[in-house]
Order: sequence, then C-alpha cells, then structure tokens
Amino acid sequence: MAQAKRPRLSSNGSGASSLPALCGFELTEKKVIALPANLGPVSAVSAWPTGEAGNCSAGSTADKHAVIAVGTNQGCIALVYSDESTVVLENSGSSAVLQLLAKDSSAPASANLDTKPVPDIVAGDADGQVLVYVLGRVFSRNTLPAPISTLSADLNPNMPSSFSVGDMSGTIASCHAQDTLWRAQLDMGLQALPVVPGGADQRAATGLLDPAVNSACSVWLPDNHGLLTSYVLAASARGFIQLLSRGIPVHTIPLSMPCTSVCPGVFVASDVARELPGSSYTQAIVGDGSGQLLVLDNFELVPYAQVEYPVARIFSLPLRAFVDHDGPDVVVCATHSDTIYVLHQRKIVATYSAAFWLSAVDIVADFPGIGPAIVLVESEALIGKSSSSLLHIISLRPLLDG
Repeated sequence: MAQAKRPRLSSNGSGASSLPALCGFELTEKKVIALPANLGPVSAVSAWPTGEAGNCSAGSTADKHAVIAVGTNQGCIALVYSDESTVVLENSGSSAVLQLLAKDSSAPASANLDTKPVPDIVAGDADGQVLVYVLGRVFSRNTLPAPISTLSADLNPNMPSSFSVGDMSGTIASCHAQDTLWRAQLDMGLQALPVVPGGADQRAATGLLDPAVNSACSVWLPDNHGLLTSYVLAASARGFIQLLSRGIPVHTIPLSMPCTSVCPGVFVASDVARELPGSSYTQAIVGDGSGQLLVLDNFELVPYAQVEYPVARIFSLPLRAFVDHDGPDVVVCATHSDTIYVLHQRKIVATYSAAFWLSAVDIVADFPGIGPAIVLVESEALIGKSSSSLLHIISLRPLLDG
C-alpha cells in the first residue's frame, strides 16, 4: 500500500492539553464489491490510493479513484476501482499469485492517457517469479529460487521505484523494475545467534522450522553519528529478524517466536523520533504467532501490545490521517482469524469481527467518500449458484475526546 508521509513526533508539549485526544474508532462496513467469478479465489491484495490520507469528508474525493489490485489462485491479476469496475492485467493460467504490491506509476504522466489511474504492480507467484507491470503491461520478470513470500516498498527517497522481495528459501533481494540491486540469504550467521529459552534454537531440532522470509520492510535508523540510514528489516521463519544494508547483514535479533509481519512507522515516543527531522519511518512494529506486538526502536525491541490471535499482517496510518496534529501512528493488525484490531499508543482502541475468515487484508489511505479504510477479502463467497470473491470496505472513523 502507498503510505502517506508521517511528520516527526513533536518534542514540544505546549498546548497538548487543548488538542482532541483519540480515544477509539468506529469500524463500519461501507461497501462490498463482488469480483467476477472467472477470476478465481483471491489469494493476494494490495491497495493504492490516489491521494494522501487525511481528513476526508464524504464526496471530497469524488473525482478520484482508489485502486485495489487482486491476485488469484488461478494466476490472474486485476485492478478493481472504487466505482467497482475491473480491469484484468493478466489471465494466463500461470501459478498462483502469492504477493502483490501496488506502487505509484513510474511511467511519464503523458503516457497514461486513461481517465483512471494505473499504478505499477509488482506480483510474486508460487514459481518464484516476480513480475512488474507498468501501465497494465508486463514490463519485466525476475526469478527467485522459491515461491515468493513477501513484497514491500523501499521507503528510501533516493530509490522510489525499488522494492524488497523475499521467498520461502530465505532469499531476500532489493529490486527495481529493470534489475536486482542486491540479493542475500537470511540464514547467514544463524549459528552465531545466542540461544533464546523456548525460542527458535530449541524448536529447530524438531524440524518444524523452514527458512522462509515471512515479512520485510524498509526502515530508517540512526548510525553512530546520529545520521539516518536506510535498512531492510527482514523476518525469518526460523525465529529472528535481521537488518541488512545493501545486502549485508548488520544486526540480528533472536526472537522467542518467529515473526509473521513487520511494518515501518513511528509507534512510541523515543529520543530518535523527537530529535531527528523527517523521522517518518524510524521504527518498525513486529508481530508474531502468539499475538505479541513489539516495536523496534534504535536497534532494540520494546513491548507494545498483545492481541488474542496470531498476527497475520500489520499496517500503519499516520495520526494526522484522523486528527489535526501529529503523534504516534495508528496500527491496524489483521490476525489469523476473523478479527481485526486497531491500536494506538500501546492500547487496543477498537476491534472488528468479520463474518468470515480473513483470506487477505490491506488498508486504503483514502477511499473516495470514505477516507481511511480497511479492505477485507472474502474468498469464494456463495452468490446465487456460483462462488465469487468479495472485497469488504471497512471505514475507520475516529472517536475523539474533547
């Protein structure tokens, strides 16, 4: 998902008491989009807003479109627009689409003559193929050794078109549409990790762990001189997270349980968040199979919250998407269940239970007429005598105190 820029946390506390406090959210289903049955069951989703997240009133984005890219088990990739129209990009009957990433278009503005926006799409499939679509057409192909397990945008402003990709063999790579910038193997140096009681080292002997890259994201952390440096944070199914700089592992943290999702942002107050200008992504939130959420702050993990179900995906939205001041990001946590959690400042502030198991989830920074929203995928819903995937659009309305 394209993410709105996050202003840094202010260290000035004056006037804070006069600002309205965010005390919760009301989550309401606003729209259901039925996909054509011939697309097949949806296995991956990625949303792309055309404007920054912000205070959106109904109708304020009527002249814009939100785009939701979907990939299916049949290898089909389609763009679903907020007006419910669908454009199929690929329906070749190839391997199942496992991961999708929608990005700002890299094509010249004059090249896109359509009235609707066409974002760049990166797709990863079960054969390890990574396909990049520009203006709805295949622009490039790359291949990793195993099925693709994660895709994420590179937040380095010097490389706006690059992205990170990981596979189920433990390979992590940084790519752009034309080439692979670097490639590394996540299990490098694994034997040197300290033993964590009850953690990955003990479970490895059971043969239950695989080397897959469960999740990855881009994050900015200060170096020894206090300068922000871009890293790729990758989470291994073998129970550790690793920070890499240009493909070289620079810091490894063992975990008590394998991490299932990572997400960049600013989540807790810290010296880095207060003092460094432009610190939009100086932290990362880490979730695992026990429902534990931790924050990576200045190379250390600190507790954040605990949810009831195993974490599937974590997303973040800047606080300014909901109120007219800065602060820690709002966290949306999808679980391996029917439940979505919304958290802020280490507290669960809202929950939403769907009437179905969540097969794929993403967030939209600005859905026309709705504003910030969550996209829930219901695969193979029975509609009449046939089955089809449904996209449920859930609004995030802030509840303010004062």
